[in-house]
Amino acid sequence: MMPRGNAMLVGVGGSGRQSLARLASHIAGIGVFVIEITKLYRLIEWRDDMKRLFEITGVSNTPTAFLFNDTQLKEQAFLEDINNILSSGEIPSLYGKDELPAIYDGVRKRAADAESGGTAEELWAFFIESIRSNLHVILAMSQPLCPY
Repeated sequence: MMPRGNAMLVGVGGSGRQSLARLASHIAGIGVFVIEITKLYRLIEWRDDMKRLFEITGVSNTPTAFLFNDTQLKEQAFLEDINNILSSGEIPSLYGKDELPAIYDGVRKRAADAESGGTAEELWAFFIESIRSNLHVILAMSQPLCPY
C-alpha cells in the first residue's frame, strides 16, 4: 500500500506466492497486472505490455501491482527493464518521439492541478512520478528444494 512499495516473494513451487500477492493486492484495493507469456512472446510484446502498464499507472493514475513470475523470464532484457523500473521508474527508449504527445496530453490536467508546470520535461517528470507512486512490482521467485 505504500507509495513506491515493492515485494519479492521467494518459496518452493506451489507455496502460494502468487496467491498471496493477489490476496494482498485485493485487500489493499490495488489491481493486479500480469503478462501472459506465449511461445511467441518476445521483447516487442514485453515492451507493448510495459507501455500498457505505464499508461494504467502513469496516465490513468491507477494503483497497480505488477506480478512477475520467474517462469515468465524469457529474455535477459525483461530483468534489466524491471531493474530500471525499480531504480528510476522508467524504461529507457520505451517510447518513440511520436508517442510522447499522447502521454503529455494524458497527464496535462493532473499536472496542472498539482501545479507541476506544462513543459514537455515537466510533464514527463510528472508521468514518471505517477508511475513510481502507483506501480508496485511483485517478483515471485522459486527456490529449489534443498535436499539437506
